[in-house]
Amino acid sequence: MASTSMARNWAELPPELLQLCSQRLCPKNLSAFRAVCRSWQSAALKERSDVPWLMLTDKKGMLWREFFCLSCQQVHKKFLPEMMANGYFSSRGWVLMTSRDWEFRMLKTPMSRYSHIIKLPNWNKFPNIEDLPFFDVEFVRKFVLSDSPTTSPDYKVMVIYDNGQLGLWKPGEEEWTAVDSPTDEKNYDVIYYKGSFVAVDFENRILRCDVDGPTPFEARVVFQMPQRLPEFKHEYPPGSLWYVNQVYLVQSTTGSLLFVSLQEQVASTITFRFRVLEIDLDTQMCTEVENLENTSLFLGHNSSFSLEVDEDHLIKPNCIYFTYVRLSSSQFFEDGGDTGMGIYHLKDGMVELHVEGKSSPLLWIEPCF
Repeated sequence: MASTSMARNWAELPPELLQLCSQRLCPKNLSAFRAVCRSWQSAALKERSDVPWLMLTDKKGMLWREFFCLSCQQVHKKFLPEMMANGYFSSRGWVLMTSRDWEFRMLKTPMSRYSHIIKLPNWNKFPNIEDLPFFDVEFVRKFVLSDSPTTSPDYKVMVIYDNGQLGLWKPGEEEWTAVDSPTDEKNYDVIYYKGSFVAVDFENRILRCDVDGPTPFEARVVFQMPQRLPEFKHEYPPGSLWYVNQVYLVQSTTGSLLFVSLQEQVASTITFRFRVLEIDLDTQMCTEVENLENTSLFLGHNSSFSLEVDEDHLIKPNCIYFTYVRLSSSQFFEDGGDTGMGIYHLKDGMVELHVEGKSSPLLWIEPCF
């Protein structure tokens, strides 16, 4: 009798209290919260997430995918047969999947309860592509959405493909369109920034493509990064040799454009450092960012973004959360090398290696649901 009364009391908890409790749960645990009873289901917040998820290495032949939640610091499994693919890229919470026959599909928020899949033109619909080797898993190297397809029917898709070119697709079109560039250099990265796609090439030139303007398939150089930068403050050990492994473009939480370079130490097992520069395209100036304050950056082989954090997040402020891939000559042909996620502290240059894996790069899923 007492147990029945207790169950009734739990079901009759005030909706305000239940809603407050549901705010503290990650999406996986929020689903379990809703399943308790009808009153808990109605009081729970809508499906949402304030922190990124990290999609872990694909295990061949498995229909279950693993996701690391920064909020609860746990790995969650989800049954996702629709995500059996050859490659994965992420933007605005959506995942672009490339199948083994090089078809392209977008999946809305893998951690969502509802699947929403959009099919895109496949690889032979790119211009000037006649033959694609079966083993060329890096045909597409970057995927960016201008907006989420569930909130904007006028979204656009930009990719870096083949030899570093920019390709554009709009809903309803049957083919990809190449974006003409005034340079012959490959592109490192591209983001959607203030109504335009903005890219950076291997010569550290910033290019802008206004897809809604009079020349939607042309990019033009709008900024050149300086050749010489101030000496790096954090040197471990002094006199060590470094090389630039990757550069990223990120929009800060305040709306500014950030240029971030990832440097690795020569002849080191795992040593990283980052430099963050803020670019003002109007004044043609760039300044070094030494303190992100209550913001952290999330950088990956595809999706990169910023997030404002507070005491409710289990995310450290003034840090760069990054994924990495380290290859050796033997690993290149065996399992693709070591992958993982690290946390770089901008204040003192220290690095924490947080999650480790094997084979394919780990993938950030941006919080937008």
